[in-house]
Amino acid sequence: MEKVTILMPVYNGEKYLREAIDSVLAQTYTDFKLLIINDGSTDNTQKIIDSYLDERIVSVEQQNCGVAKSLNKGLSLIDTEYVRRHDADDISELNMLEIQMRFLEQHKNISFVSTSCAFMTDHSKVAYKYTQPKRHFFNYEDYIIVNREMFNPYSPIVHGTVLGATSIFKEMQGYREAFLTSEDNDLWLRIIEDYKFAVLKHSYYYLRLNATSATQVHKASTSFYRDLTMQFAEERETHGKDLLQRGETMPKPKTLELDPLNNTNAIKGKTFREDILNFGYKVNVNARDYKNIFKQIRLVLKDGWRLSKTWKAIIFPIIGDKFIEASVKIKQKIR
Repeated sequence: MEKVTILMPVYNGEKYLREAIDSVLAQTYTDFKLLIINDGSTDNTQKIIDSYLDERIVSVEQQNCGVAKSLNKGLSLIDTEYVRRHDADDISELNMLEIQMRFLEQHKNISFVSTSCAFMTDHSKVAYKYTQPKRHFFNYEDYIIVNREMFNPYSPIVHGTVLGATSIFKEMQGYREAFLTSEDNDLWLRIIEDYKFAVLKHSYYYLRLNATSATQVHKASTSFYRDLTMQFAEERETHGKDLLQRGETMPKPKTLELDPLNNTNAIKGKTFREDILNFGYKVNVNARDYKNIFKQIRLVLKDGWRLSKTWKAIIFPIIGDKFIEASVKIKQKIR
């Protein structure tokens, strides 16, 4: 029997699914099966899955029920010693699973291991400068053991990179489906209360910035659920059980105010498109995804061409930090 099951839920993933599957099947560590949960896709997702003849692939079709329920369905079907997560729009380096398995075999006191990721555009161009967690997080070490304080403000654990013991996934009863997002953070925080969880410094995984991902679709409520995972962790430490474990009702996000960027009365040329000129734009610049860069620049200039901060936000990522630092030093000397 295989030692690892790679668990990949997918919903309408025809655009990137083949890249994800190919990166899994090409792994140098071959003692695995790939379990794909097709969560009610209405596109060509199942046709793509069926086009593979590799016997390691097992697929399950179901009605659409969301990420957490799909993952729990997958966990209920797994009987291998280890589970490795993988998202249906991301890519793993060829030796990633081998390195993770070797790490766990060499560190018997550690039950879970994940890695950092580098962000990737929708055209599969990688921004190697932008990683999660960031390089300084590791403080010159090759890996760190996660604790709760490291989850503030963002989780150090990239969901799609996690490899761990199947028995512990099931002991924790999997993902709690009351979480619309951050169901993974909630699970990791529960796991690290009793088990050691390591994060490797090297980025063996490329995480795609995809507008249709669950995190992006529910972006407005992401911070609410992320904060709730920390609140629940504190409750367990103080009272032994959190709200859900006590059988109480899960709180819901408050009604959100309208986004001022969608205000139809905004003055043309004086609206700063922070929603575009943020992390995603910087990733596109670093990855040299010129198609995305030009598209974003056209949009932000249409709404904010009169603002100096619009031009700065466009230009600074392009010219780079070193050029900016050198310019600042020159100005200081002139003064």
